[in-house]
Amino acid sequence: MTNQSLLEQLGYEPTDKVVIFHIDDIGFSHAANVAAFECLDFGVASCGSVLVPAPWFLETAEICRKNPKYDIGVHLTLTCEYELYRWRALSSVDPETGLLDKERGLWRTMEEAVKHISPKAAEAEMRMQIQTALDNGIDITHIDTHMGTVMDTKFIPFYLKMSREFNVPAFVPRVTREDLIALGLEAQADIYLSMFSKLEESGVPIVDKLMAVELEVQTDRIDYYTKLFSEIKPGLTHFLFHPAKMSPELNAIVPETASARNRDYEAFTNKKLKECAEINDLKIIGYREIRDIT
Repeated sequence: MTNQSLLEQLGYEPTDKVVIFHIDDIGFSHAANVAAFECLDFGVASCGSVLVPAPWFLETAEICRKNPKYDIGVHLTLTCEYELYRWRALSSVDPETGLLDKERGLWRTMEEAVKHISPKAAEAEMRMQIQTALDNGIDITHIDTHMGTVMDTKFIPFYLKMSREFNVPAFVPRVTREDLIALGLEAQADIYLSMFSKLEESGVPIVDKLMAVELEVQTDRIDYYTKLFSEIKPGLTHFLFHPAKMSPELNAIVPETASARNRDYEAFTNKKLKECAEINDLKIIGYREIRDIT
């Protein structure tokens, strides 16, 4: 353990604006895979995470095996939010685990997953998703959370256990009481604040700031992201987005967010965003750098 801050361990100054430009939901569709790896090749996006139970995971794994430079983690999921496009748990189809809804898919909402899934089943499912990624040739650099579910107080001890067990950093953001209240977690605020304080004291890497645009926000992504880039403060920021390339497949799966996902793809392959990152002196890293020093 070291008294240096995470930024200092990474070779940066406290005044540096260091950003992880992170792609969520890789593997959820072919459209997402095409967009994700084009964005990574373009160079503003630095890393992403894959939904291992999702239908297009194997394509993601094949791409990563052929080009291991990609910085890819596991987007741990206990949910599948789509109406007609579903995936199941990998670890069990036993209804007694609570992993599956009446359609035998993962629960559509975080609230349902937290209510029904036992901690033991959640731990087994997280472990299976990580191991499946490794078995399929992905050099995983981190773990994070789909829809925030595995960071509920019921599951987060096992999420952090997976980080230790597989020796990869877990996405953990620094939060304030106000942040937790805004997320509807006022009743659990004291638990989270105490837990995260102890984690940081023990040397667990903590992200200073989380930035994201909800998919429901219908706006010009280039102008909006340019504005957000200019607002990034010194410290380590996890900036997440959800690119997917417009196609009949994408429209069929997520008709309500297909255009927003496509605008994310277009923005993060546009030279204006690359120029904006340079103008604002953003230091872009991925999770591989963090994994390799922790």
